[in-house]
Amino acid sequence: MRKRVDTMQKEGMTNPRQTIWTAIRDLAGEDLAGQFTVTDIVDRTGVHRKTASDYFACLVAAEYLTATADTPPVFVLRKDGGVHAPRVRRDGSAVTQGAGALNMWRSMRGLAQFSYRDIALHSTTPTVSVNEETAKSFCAMLLATGFLRVVQKADPAKARLAIYRLIRNDGPKPPQIQRVKQVFDPNTGKVYQRGAN
Repeated sequence: MRKRVDTMQKEGMTNPRQTIWTAIRDLAGEDLAGQFTVTDIVDRTGVHRKTASDYFACLVAAEYLTATADTPPVFVLRKDGGVHAPRVRRDGSAVTQGAGALNMWRSMRGLAQFSYRDIALHSTTPTVSVNEETAKSFCAMLLATGFLRVVQKADPAKARLAIYRLIRNDGPKPPQIQRVKQVFDPNTGKVYQRGAN
């Protein structure tokens, strides 16, 4: 059975891909030639060799890494996308699941105040679509768990939408709405229940 993210974090477990990516960036910066092997990463992180090899294949396909023809291959970090591990599939294509929440969170952090309609508009890109219902639901849950405050109440008679302000901004990772109707903040590891203002 898969564990929820908040449970994994409480137990000290992290995302293996993030662990591998952090080690890749560290090793690339330490070695003058910027070269490393899968074994280097496994030795440094303790992740399973197959997990590391599979993620390396994804990173090569997405052109984050290049590999030599040696046996075993030696890798070089070709494209450093930053602190967060690239979310890529085996064919190198980007994983877009969760991109809508990330875009909505970025929009909330960038706008002084907003309606759910503003969030949908600012969060939609050529590759990610955020509809108004999704934005409305996201805003409602973040309001219920104390991330947002109402600046102006909605007035259906005047066709006026509620205007919100972000008041709990603990970092760049978007809050995760869980099936049990609570919100997990991956920036702090805290879980917020409805009515937690």
